[in-house]
Amino acid sequence: MPPTAYLAPPRPISLQAILDESSSNSVSPSIDLQWEPFQRHVEAFLTAVDSYTLAARTEIAARATDHVVTMRELKAETEEMERRIQLEREREGDMLSTLESERHTLSDLTSSLTHLQSSLQKVKDQSSNLESELSSLRKEVKSDRSEKERQSKMLDDMRQRDDVELRELEESIGWKVDGIREDLLLMRFTLLDASDPSKEFSILIDVSKQDYSVPNCDPPLPTLPDLVRQLNHDREFYIFIKRVRKAFRALIPNPAPSTKFDDLSGPGLGLRTPAVGNRVISATTPAAREGIVDASAMESLSLVK
Repeated sequence: MPPTAYLAPPRPISLQAILDESSSNSVSPSIDLQWEPFQRHVEAFLTAVDSYTLAARTEIAARATDHVVTMRELKAETEEMERRIQLEREREGDMLSTLESERHTLSDLTSSLTHLQSSLQKVKDQSSNLESELSSLRKEVKSDRSEKERQSKMLDDMRQRDDVELRELEESIGWKVDGIREDLLLMRFTLLDASDPSKEFSILIDVSKQDYSVPNCDPPLPTLPDLVRQLNHDREFYIFIKRVRKAFRALIPNPAPSTKFDDLSGPGLGLRTPAVGNRVISATTPAAREGIVDASAMESLSLVK
């Protein structure tokens, strides 16, 4: 309720003074009843009454709405509780029916147990016979294991000799392939510069997608984009390698004479990769076959020149 305006207490009115003043001025007597302040006071009072009435009605309506909502919620809760009680009664009936069924099942299981105990004795007798056969088989397995270990040792010796021959072959043709990680091959060429045969020329090939890409080439080849486009067109991977080596040689003022690499014939369709699906490239080195390379080589490789 807004506060009403403060009204000063009316001053006492002297009727004799008013009449004397009117007689001396020859005018009709008049009395100031201060009607306007009184009217404003009454209007403020009526406004306050209307505001209070409106607020009371709003509060009553809100409480009525809350009561309706509360009653509706209580009704819904009551219905849900009755539904759950009915559901529990149905479950109780199902449990009683299941209990009766399990009683019959227990009787059948008891009968089956007796039969199984008889069968167990027969199995024990058979197990005794199998133990003797198992002992014989163990002897045979031990003999086979010894033979496999002997063969494995022979394979290890052969693998060591192959690794030595592979390194000699890589050094003689000046070409090494390493697997940086899955679907990423690092190819290094040497024996290209007559003044420094050990100088390496490298190219990094990404074979993880439909089209091949070369993230890094050291030193850069001006014709590399054309070579990659040609590779993605004809899928001749081995020919691409020979083209790259030839392009590296073109960068050297005085290249080294031809090596055994130039005499190697390409594997033809054996290394031609399909245009779609899984591409498989036979790596030259064991590291490339396993997709593993030394951590120092990975750190020294810069993918952005």
